[in-house]
Amino acid sequence: MARIGISGTAVTIEDLEVDDSVLAELLSVQPNGRQADMVRRVLEVGARGLLTMGLGIDIAEVDARVRRSVDEVTTEARLQVEQVLAAARKAFGEHFDPDLRSSMVGRALDEFTQWRDGFLRSFNPDFTDSHTGRFLDQVNELLGPDGMLEARLRGVLDPDADGSVLARLSKSIDERFGELRDLLMHERGKQTEVDRGTRKGFDYEDAIEDALRETVRSSGCVVERTGRVKGDLGAETLVGDFVVALPSDRRIVIEAKNTTRINLAGKDGILEELDRAMANRSADFAICVSARDAFPKEVGPIGVYGDRILIVDEGDGTMLAVGLRLAQMMLDKSSDRKTADIDRGFLHDRMQRLRQLAQLFTNNRRSLTDIKTSVENVHGSLEQIRSELLFLVDEISHEIDRPIAIEPPSAAVVHLRSEAG
Repeated sequence: MARIGISGTAVTIEDLEVDDSVLAELLSVQPNGRQADMVRRVLEVGARGLLTMGLGIDIAEVDARVRRSVDEVTTEARLQVEQVLAAARKAFGEHFDPDLRSSMVGRALDEFTQWRDGFLRSFNPDFTDSHTGRFLDQVNELLGPDGMLEARLRGVLDPDADGSVLARLSKSIDERFGELRDLLMHERGKQTEVDRGTRKGFDYEDAIEDALRETVRSSGCVVERTGRVKGDLGAETLVGDFVVALPSDRRIVIEAKNTTRINLAGKDGILEELDRAMANRSADFAICVSARDAFPKEVGPIGVYGDRILIVDEGDGTMLAVGLRLAQMMLDKSSDRKTADIDRGFLHDRMQRLRQLAQLFTNNRRSLTDIKTSVENVHGSLEQIRSELLFLVDEISHEIDRPIAIEPPSAAVVHLRSEAG
């Protein structure tokens, strides 16, 4: 129970307990020394309000007192806020003012300046103990006058010193030019021997004839030059420059071309011309050998089109030997093969490899005319590719000769066609 005492205008309240959330929230945010004063102001405002509402007290007087109370509270709050802001500004200045050496920013700037000066000094070439200074000393020791590099270069590039690089290079160049001179003299001699005809293509036909006879030597085959001899299609039809008669009584006709362009299909195409050559010379197979890379791009250095083969051979006879052996193998197997039991994937792979090696062989063969190309390396590559070309043809022959699994009622002829591209 609260005890209330009144003495004049002063009111004393003891043991008063008020259960009100709004009053509790208002007092909870006040410092302990301000809570009693806040309760006094609340009672003054409440008392004046009650008197105004029920007892007819002058409203102006109440408003003036309330206003004074609000002004006092606002003024005191502003003073407290200003005090807090002043303290914050002071603390901020002490920690972040760069003009104060004791501030955090001031100390950080001092440390950064010291680090920057040390870093720049470590790369300043004017200081001998800096990284750049030591690096330049090492470079000068290696590359400078009378340095290690100069001494080594003098020894390596001395043309008179035994075993020096320049001496070995000079000797190698002399040997290469000697080999090139011998090769050119040999080629010039061969050109003199084959330079017997005056009409277009006859010199190339002479080279092909020599290569043919060398290829079939000791094999029982007979080579006949028929380019100026009439055939079965009439006196004016001379298509088919050579005929190779095999021991098996099969015949292969060979057409030699030395032109810049050869069409593949159509009435004037080489495939139809080879068909006419087979009919004109009573042949079972046809080969067109071109002195230049005149076929369409899809043919490449070698292309197989049924019973017709297209090859590029500049006259040395390597690709001609590959084409002739492949044609002979296909003719032999077309007559005695009783089944189509052939690994087509294997054949396709080998034919692809055959075309790749033929292209490589052709490129290397042409590189012999370039002085900048190593004659020794190219010659070794030619011999290796030549052997591998013939080996691939033998592999194809062995695959076709595998034991027959099932014998069909009629014979099957295997056509190996060149793919475009």
